[in-house]
Amino acid sequence: MHLRIPLLADFLSAVVQHLRLDAASEPDITVLGDVGGLTTSLAAARLPRARISLIDVSDTAVNAGRMHIGELDRFTFRAGDLRRARLPKPADAVLSLLATHAFTDAEKIDFYSRTYQTLRPGGTLVHATRVAGEDETLHQRQHWAWLADLRANGVPEAEIAAALADMQADQLSPLSTHLDWMRQIGFAHVDCSYRRGMFAILSGEMPRDPAERPRNLFSVSRMLKRG
Repeated sequence: MHLRIPLLADFLSAVVQHLRLDAASEPDITVLGDVGGLTTSLAAARLPRARISLIDVSDTAVNAGRMHIGELDRFTFRAGDLRRARLPKPADAVLSLLATHAFTDAEKIDFYSRTYQTLRPGGTLVHATRVAGEDETLHQRQHWAWLADLRANGVPEAEIAAALADMQADQLSPLSTHLDWMRQIGFAHVDCSYRRGMFAILSGEMPRDPAERPRNLFSVSRMLKRG
């Protein structure tokens, strides 16, 4: 992946800070997409007894994660289309790393629904993604700010061109839309804990109280009409 993330270490650290579990616990964590195994490695360091399942889009990406992390019985690795991959459950946390920016709105809503349904009560989805600006002016401002960040840090123009080419398939949605989808599906304590231009970290939890979970049947088409 050619995409460059400003302050990558801070970004990934902000993701794993949502793993508010005792270091002695043995949670089940699903990682969807990764940055060469960096996120999984950070999660494993924070929770050394966690069982972690890494699912990424290709064998190449999965092998990069495996090489960085190493082979341990408590880790599993699998390649698959994240639009329809079967997710392990129940999970105490799902970490999604830049996995959905090319999804359609309907696919993003389905993603939120599928991850919600895998969580244990109190479990957390942490979704690190790229978001559109709330209007076209704001969208262009955050795009140019990202380019300025890259150039200020000496990223070669050839790498910037490759990143821009990779982004042509993106179908970004505004932050407010993501948060609204999560609330409609039933996530509690929905928040955006980190934002730097187009890069955002969203989170939500499966309510512990069954009475707080939605009773209506989930409908992508109905949610799209609302949006």
